[in-house]
Amino acid sequence: MSAPKRKRTRAIRRSGVNRRLFLKGLGLGGATLGSGLGLSACSGSGNSDGSSTANTGTGAPVGANQSNGVQPVRFLHGVASGDPTASAVIFWTRVTVPNTEQRVAVRLDVFEDEALQAFVKSEEFVTDASRDFTVKIDCGGLQADRFYFYRFLSNGVSSEVGRTKTAPADTSTRALDFGLVSCSSLGHGYFNAYGQLAKRNDLDAIVHLGDYIYEYGNGEYGGIRPYQPSHEILTLSDYRTRHAQYKQDADLRQLHLRYPFITIWDDHESADNSYHDGAANHTEGVEGKWVDRKAYSQQAYDEWMPIRLPEPGNRNRIFRTLKFGQTAEWILLDTRLYDRDVQAATPVNPLDPSTANADRHMIGDEQRAFLINNMRQSTSQWKLIGNQVVFHQWIIKPGLNNPAPNPVQTLVAPSGLNGDSWDGYSAERQKIINAIRGENGQAPVNNVVFLTGDVHSAWVADITDNPELPISQAGGYNPLTGQGSVATEFVVTSVTSPGLPLPDQVIQAIRLSSPHIKHVKMSERGYSVLRVGADKTTCEYWAVSTILERGGTEFLSASFDVLKNANHIDQGLPGLI
Repeated sequence: MSAPKRKRTRAIRRSGVNRRLFLKGLGLGGATLGSGLGLSACSGSGNSDGSSTANTGTGAPVGANQSNGVQPVRFLHGVASGDPTASAVIFWTRVTVPNTEQRVAVRLDVFEDEALQAFVKSEEFVTDASRDFTVKIDCGGLQADRFYFYRFLSNGVSSEVGRTKTAPADTSTRALDFGLVSCSSLGHGYFNAYGQLAKRNDLDAIVHLGDYIYEYGNGEYGGIRPYQPSHEILTLSDYRTRHAQYKQDADLRQLHLRYPFITIWDDHESADNSYHDGAANHTEGVEGKWVDRKAYSQQAYDEWMPIRLPEPGNRNRIFRTLKFGQTAEWILLDTRLYDRDVQAATPVNPLDPSTANADRHMIGDEQRAFLINNMRQSTSQWKLIGNQVVFHQWIIKPGLNNPAPNPVQTLVAPSGLNGDSWDGYSAERQKIINAIRGENGQAPVNNVVFLTGDVHSAWVADITDNPELPISQAGGYNPLTGQGSVATEFVVTSVTSPGLPLPDQVIQAIRLSSPHIKHVKMSERGYSVLRVGADKTTCEYWAVSTILERGGTEFLSASFDVLKNANHIDQGLPGLI
């Protein structure tokens, strides 16, 4: 979302170390493992950059300081897990050492119980400055639908104990619960939404829909908390430092300890209103080359986030799927950096032919085929689309039928179309809508739900070709029955980032001129809980009482249902504007 504007690194191949030297680097003797705790390697290559996490052979002692033996190690950034499948989870941490010239040996231990008595397996990893001393292990061979507890060990020091959860088996039909979050501007306050989510014990995973970090410097966008570094982040070191600061936030750290994350980036993980070839908040030359800045942001994201790259070594591709049994499948998109053309201006005239140009891409041919094929081929009942920017139409038409006063016209005239969202790429959006409805002999795809962040506000809407057309016309829509809607969208509010400063009259105008929009809330910060069951999917909107200080309370603001095969919003607990 727009806010006030003010080198790619080659993966290093690591030499192996033998078991004795590895244990020496950990500060552990062979007897420490015990007869029942022999190392059992997790499956998978581990590093998302494609290098192996299993280290065998011979080499210099890792994690050791040549002058005084073993380096002191600290785990200052907590632990995290992510991208759960029925048999594997990504485990993450970062070690802090005084001598960054040396490599460090780290071991992951996984247990079935919080007391760390029921040992499952261990995995070895060697990290160094080339990956900012982050540790990322893709640990397989786990049981489906089960909590696991884990810790990292290095040089005799243990990390905190984290908890994670695997996805249900492919045959499972049980209900699911996901926490949904987006847009956490540290400059605008405290992450109480994360803190409230961490208190829950009813979730399968946290889905972060983007803007996990913000790129601004101090005072450029919010001034409640200072940033590290204090300036706008441009270099690889800058992006790493900003990620490191976020990982030390107490509420975010606690949430990572409790649940696996499923993440996609939006624009602020690189720069405001970013696209394939640039960003609104990037000045080519003065702020370096965009191709370098984009690569730095993607490298730091891969290093610091518990994400599994679908193509090991390709940090530019994050669109992927995660299956949660027969109940739901997540289809996660990249509407920013992969193949997006430059945004149209906001507001955009809906009659402007450029926004409807068939050659304009939000996600591009390859990713669109990925999306459509996975929707069609999914064997799960609910297809959950993790999508960064608003998919449904924003249309506001000041005039005789709009009771809002003149200031509305200056805000949104001649329309409310957001050029940074799918409104600015309407031809490509229509191709997706056509595929969901069923075209060229293909069956329609039922139970598609878009989950979106970016705009720092709550929106609930039906997805249809043109909400202004009566149902009697092709592509028309009946707002009373939902007929003509092919899918639904829940846009979640922000953790802290400020909503649009629109008065109530404008919000009423949105509702009156946009019959497909069932709920709008600009003023609340918080999170959502998506409850996915056999007969319906429900999205709950939870708001926090404050972001100006840490703590506070929360309350249920609104709740909406989508019934099985209905493909339109069926309002549950009404949300009050």
